[in-house]
Amino acid sequence: MSEQTLDRRVRKTRSQLRRCLSILLETKKIQNITVKELSQMADINRGTFYLHYKDVYDLLEHIQKDLLKDFESILTTIAPDTDNLVPFIEALFVFIYNNRDMSKIFLHDDLDANFSAELREKLRICVFNKYKAFIKQKNMPYFELYYDFILSGCLGLLVRWVDSEFDMTPSELAILTNSFIRSGLTKIIK
Repeated sequence: MSEQTLDRRVRKTRSQLRRCLSILLETKKIQNITVKELSQMADINRGTFYLHYKDVYDLLEHIQKDLLKDFESILTTIAPDTDNLVPFIEALFVFIYNNRDMSKIFLHDDLDANFSAELREKLRICVFNKYKAFIKQKNMPYFELYYDFILSGCLGLLVRWVDSEFDMTPSELAILTNSFIRSGLTKIIK
């Protein structure tokens, strides 16, 4: 058997387990999900599950590590553009959309506060590193408070977006978010 075939099978099994875990997490707490239940839903035997993971928590940890790695990759490839935040915001929203199975869980449930905090800290470091020259140039002494305010608002938008089953494209939401960041409610309130 070729290594490529094995890799494809491994990827398929892991993908199926991730999908099934995300479905189960919509209605159950992680501590109430069993390997047996997850394996049956994924249509694999428990032995196959144990070839990949120690338990359900190990599966979740691997999913989180993969998400963090992908998130970091996105953050490092986004070039700062101080005049147009849309590409930066859109890249983050595309990441959320492409991982919507787990985004639904992590945006609604405090499944793992450390994971959520780590994502936020990576984003904070990225924003402050990429835009520090702009922040200094514009003399923005309260930028950290402004950033926290904007982040909270963006998280609220993302939860609403998830609840609406992604009724807007990531691009549309990025443009709207950029408008909110730049103009606040001045364009809405007349």
